[in-house]
Amino acid sequence: MTPPRLALAALLALGIVVPLRPATAQDTVIVSQQRTVLRGSRIEQWAVDRFNAPGTLHAFGRLTIERGRYVPGHVAVVDGPLLVEGTIGGDLVAINADVTLADDAVVEGDVVVLGGALDDASGARVLGSSRRHAERVAVRRVGDRLELVEPSRSRADRRTRRFDDRERGRAFLVVGAGGTYNRVEGLPLRLGAGVEWQAPGVTGRIRGYGVFRTAGDFKGNRRDIGYYADGRLRLGNRPNLSLGARAYDLVVPTQDWPLTRHEAGWATFLLHRDYRDYFLQRGVAGLLRFEPVRSIALTGEIARVDETSVLARDPWTPFRNDEVWRDNPVIDEGDFTLFTGTLEYDSRTSDRTSPSATFIRATWEHGIGENLVERPLPLAVRPPLPTADYTFDRASVDVRRYQRIGWAGQLRLRGFWAGSVGDDPLPVQRRFSLGGPDPMNGYGFRAFACNASVPDPALPGLCDHVLLFQAEYRGSFGLDWIGFDHAAGPGARGRSAPQGARSDWWDDGWDWDDWFWLEGPTLVLFSNAGTGWLASDDGPGTLRWDVGAGLEFGSVGVYVAKAIREGEPVRVTFRIERRF
Repeated sequence: MTPPRLALAALLALGIVVPLRPATAQDTVIVSQQRTVLRGSRIEQWAVDRFNAPGTLHAFGRLTIERGRYVPGHVAVVDGPLLVEGTIGGDLVAINADVTLADDAVVEGDVVVLGGALDDASGARVLGSSRRHAERVAVRRVGDRLELVEPSRSRADRRTRRFDDRERGRAFLVVGAGGTYNRVEGLPLRLGAGVEWQAPGVTGRIRGYGVFRTAGDFKGNRRDIGYYADGRLRLGNRPNLSLGARAYDLVVPTQDWPLTRHEAGWATFLLHRDYRDYFLQRGVAGLLRFEPVRSIALTGEIARVDETSVLARDPWTPFRNDEVWRDNPVIDEGDFTLFTGTLEYDSRTSDRTSPSATFIRATWEHGIGENLVERPLPLAVRPPLPTADYTFDRASVDVRRYQRIGWAGQLRLRGFWAGSVGDDPLPVQRRFSLGGPDPMNGYGFRAFACNASVPDPALPGLCDHVLLFQAEYRGSFGLDWIGFDHAAGPGARGRSAPQGARSDWWDDGWDWDDWFWLEGPTLVLFSNAGTGWLASDDGPGTLRWDVGAGLEFGSVGVYVAKAIREGEPVRVTFRIERRF
C-alpha cells in the first residue's frame, strides 16, 4: 500500500473509531451510589425504553405495590406518585414522579427517578444502584406507550440519524469506514450523501455512497471501487410496515463469525489474522418488514445478485507485515435469485444490564442459481452441481435465554442450528464451520469445517450443517468505572451474529459506544458444545465440548478455555465484545 493511501486510510479510521464527544450544557451528570456517571440524555432514553419494554408493569399515574405483593419484572410509572411496600424483582423507573419506599420494600434491581423525589425508609432495601435526576423529562403518551417529546442526542439517535418533530427533513453526508479491515479490501472507505424526512406516521430515507477499497493499486480497477444505494419508507409507529430497495456492489463475508465484525477487523489490522472469508456480491434487492408489536419482526427480502470470487491482497499491518495472508477461498460463481424470510423475537434492552430476556431468530433462504462456474469439490463433500435448474434451501434457528440471578448474576443459554434443507447441495459461500476463537474458544480455527479431503491452504468452511450449544454464568463484583454507563440503554448489543442472522440493512452506521465500554470486573464461567457435518454423513455425530473462564471489564474480556479432547492446548482469547 502506498504511503498516501495508507495515511488517508489511517486518518479516516481514527476519525471513525476514536470519536471525540464534547460535553454539552444539556448533558447533566448524575452520580449513582456505585460511582457510575450517567449522562442525562442517555438515562432519559433508557427510562422511556424500560417503561415501554415487554413485561414491564407500568402505569400513567398513581401506583402502589402493596405489602406482601411480589412483582417479578420491572416497574415503571409516569406522573405518579409510586408507593412501594412489597417486592420488585426488576428495576424501578419513575418519570416525573415521586417515589416512596416503605420499611419492608425490596427492589432487586436499580432505582431510577427522573424529575421527582425519592423517599426511602431506613428499612427499605435496594439491591442494585439508585439514581435520581431532579429535572423533569419532556414525554408524551401515545396509546399505551411513552415517547420523548424531543429525542435526546444519544448513541441510538446518532446511529439512526433521527431528528425531532421540528425537523421534517434534512440532508447529510456519508463519510467514513464502509466496513471492517480485511485482507481483501484493506480498509473500505465510503463517501456519499443522503436525505431523510419525517411526516406524521411516515419516515423515509434515501442515500448512496461509493466504496473505495484501500488495498487496491490506485489504477481504477473495477474491483477497487464499489457502491451502495438504498431507499426506505416506514409507515406507522407500532405496528409499522417498512418498504425498501437497495442496489450494491460490496465485499461480504461467507459467515458472520467467528468474532464480531469489529473484532475481526482489529484482529486483521493488529494481528495479521483474518478469521473470515469473503466474496464479491453485486445486485439489487427489495425488502418488506412488519413489526406488529414491540420485540417481534417479520422480514422478507428478494434479491437478484451476481457473486464472484475475490483474491486476498496485501494490506498493510503494523505487526507481522512481512507474513503472507491466508488465501481467500474460491466460491461457486454465478447469478442467484435469493428469497429470504426471517422471524425474530427479541425482548432484550441492553447487554450492559442483567435483565431476564429471550431472543429467537429463525431464517429461511431459498436460492436459484444460473450461469454457474462451479468450484469442483470431492464427492465426499458434495456431488457436482446441476448445470440447469439449480436450487438450494438453507435455514437457521438461534435461540438465546438471558436469566437474571439475584442482583449481580446472570445465566446465559444459547442453542444454534444452521444447515441445508432438502437434497440440493449448498454453494461454497453458503456453507458453515465452527471453531475458535469464537464461538468455541477451546478449539483451533475451523476445527470443524468438513474440509479434511480438500487440500486447500485457504481452509474453507464446507459443512452442510452446524449445531452449537453455549452456556455461561456471569457474576459481577459490583465495581463500576467512573465515566462509563452500563445502564446507558438499548443499542449496545455487541453480539455475534451467526451466518443467516444478518442485521437490519437500514442501519449500518456505528459508534464507539455501540460496542466498547468499561465496567466491572465480571467473572464469566462458560462451556461450549458443537459440531459440523456433511449431508453424506450419518447425522451430526459426537458433540465436542470445551470449558473455560473469563474476566470482563464491561465489553472487554480475557477468556481461558480448554477443549475436552487430548492434545488440545489451553487457549487464551481477548475480546472487546461479549460472546453472545
